[in-house]
Amino acid sequence: MPEFNKGRHIKNRLSGKPKLLSMAVIAIIIFLFAILLFFLFIHDEPPEEPIPEEPILEAEVPPAPPLVLVWEYAPVAPDPTTIGPMNPVQIVSPTWFQITNKAGTIDNQVDKNYLNWARERGYGIWPLVTNSFDPEITAAILSRFWIRHKIVNDLIDLALYYDFDGINIDFENFHVDYRNLFSKFISELAGRCREENLVLSVDVTMISSSQFWSAGYDRETLATEVDYLILMAYDEHYSASPTAGSVSSLPWVEKGLRRILQEVPAEKLILGVPFYTRLWKIDNSGDKPLVLDCRSYSMQRASEIMEENETEIYWDLEAKQHVASYSKDNLDYIMWLEDTASMFYRLELVERYNLAGIAGWRRGLEKDTIWHLVEDWLAETYPSSGEGEDSPSEGEQ
Repeated sequence: MPEFNKGRHIKNRLSGKPKLLSMAVIAIIIFLFAILLFFLFIHDEPPEEPIPEEPILEAEVPPAPPLVLVWEYAPVAPDPTTIGPMNPVQIVSPTWFQITNKAGTIDNQVDKNYLNWARERGYGIWPLVTNSFDPEITAAILSRFWIRHKIVNDLIDLALYYDFDGINIDFENFHVDYRNLFSKFISELAGRCREENLVLSVDVTMISSSQFWSAGYDRETLATEVDYLILMAYDEHYSASPTAGSVSSLPWVEKGLRRILQEVPAEKLILGVPFYTRLWKIDNSGDKPLVLDCRSYSMQRASEIMEENETEIYWDLEAKQHVASYSKDNLDYIMWLEDTASMFYRLELVERYNLAGIAGWRRGLEKDTIWHLVEDWLAETYPSSGEGEDSPSEGEQ
C-alpha cells in the first residue's frame, strides 16, 4: 500500500485556488463586458425614426367664379318689369350719378322702381358716377381738396341712404396732368368705402399714348386702393375712326389685357365687353376706302339690318368675329358683329387669365342668347360655384 503523501495533497488543494479565482475574475469580466455591450449597443442605441405618416392632402380649392356685371344706361332705362332674364348677372351698375359742374354738384337720377326691382332680385347695386367726360370740370374738382372732400362725402351719403353695395367710378377724358390728383381722389374715396363696407370699382381704358383718354390713369396705384378695376376693352375703332374695323377684335383685346396685367393683379381686373356693333358706310370708288358714316347698333338691330339687305357673312379668323357686308346705291356697308361667337372668346380670356369677372356695356343692347352662353360657361367652367341656385329665375324676372 503506497504511503499517503499528506503534504502533496495539501499542496494540490492550495494550488487549485488560484485557478478558481482566475475563472471567477474572468467570469466577472465577461459579465461586466456583456453589460457594457448591452448598454453600448442595445440600451443606448438611438430609437428608430418613426415611420412618417401619410401627408394629409388638402382638397384643391376650385377657382372662385368670376363676377358678372352689366351696366344700365339710365337715360333710356325701361320699365324694369320688361327686362328679360339675366340669370348669370350678379351686379347691376346704373348710370345714376353725374358731376355736372366745377363746384362738384352731383346730378342724382336714381330710379326707385329700378332700385326696388334690383333689390328684390338680389342683384348687387354699384351705381356709376361720371365726370361728364369734361376735362375742365375734372381739373377743377380734382385740384381742390374741399371739392374732392365734398364729392366723397356726398357719394358716401348717397350710398348709405339708398343702401347701395358699391360705387363704380367712370371718369374719362381728363388730362395726364391730373393723374396723381385722380389717384388721390380715389384713395380718399376708397378709405371711406372701406369704413362703410362698400365695394369700390374704377373704369379704365386700354393703355395708350392718349394724354386725355388713357395716360391719366395710374393703373398700378389705383389697383392698390380699389376692389376692382374694370378694363373697358372696346372702341378699338370708334365712331370717328378714319378706317372701318371691329369695336373689339380679339387680338386687340388680348394684347391690351396682357399689358395691363403687368400693372394690375388679375384678381382685381374685370374685363369690360361691348354688346353693340358699328355699321360702317364706305365709298370704295376712289384710290382708298373712304368712311362716310358710322353708327352703333344693338345685336338685335344688327340682325335686322342683315335680314333687310342681301348680306354676305364670313368669319374673320384674326378678329374671331363674324363680319357682315352688303352693297347699296354704289356704297359698301360692313359690320364686325358682336354675338355669342365673339363673346365665347372673351369668356375664354377671363378663364385663361384668371380675371375677376366680366362686365357688359350695356344692358338692352345684347340678345338673350348672350346670357344663356354666360350661364352655361359658368356652369361648365366653375361647376362648384352653384351658378343658377341663387340667380333670379325666369319667373321672378
